[in-house]
Amino acid sequence: RFFVDSILSYIEGLIMTYNPGSKYRSICPIGVFEMKQEEVADFLAESRIAVMATINRDGTPQLTPNWYYYDGGVLTFITTKERLKYLNLERDNRMSVCIYAAPMASDYVVIKGSATLKDQDMWDEARCIMARYVPEHEIDEHLDLWKTQPRVLVTVTPTRISSRRR
Repeated sequence: RFFVDSILSYIEGLIMTYNPGSKYRSICPIGVFEMKQEEVADFLAESRIAVMATINRDGTPQLTPNWYYYDGGVLTFITTKERLKYLNLERDNRMSVCIYAAPMASDYVVIKGSATLKDQDMWDEARCIMARYVPEHEIDEHLDLWKTQPRVLVTVTPTRISSRRR
């Protein structure tokens, strides 16, 4: 737990921070700029891979790449009940998500928040997530496969959104 908190505190010291309900505050080095709330939404609307961070039982971070969808308020993604991130979130619902612009990763958004898990009535959300990454003519086939697996919709409600752009 100390390791995760230390890393997150260090990162936050280098980037712009947006707290929902308050204003951005500038704590970036010269030449690095904050993203406004609408810029964050535009950045997250692009098809990128998110790195999901959950907390292992021993307090160390567990990181995995994932597809996602951001609606301007919450971030959603799908996983299975067999994945470590699901087991971690069942035990401790705190998580962080980092979405960056490849290949340099100098522009990014970090979302810290709490996750809720839902294993029923999730297929409309799953379609929204999938539509960002899969050609339209393949979505139904992918959804049919996902429906045979123990899938879970994870909704991350942000407590802090940090961003950086050059």
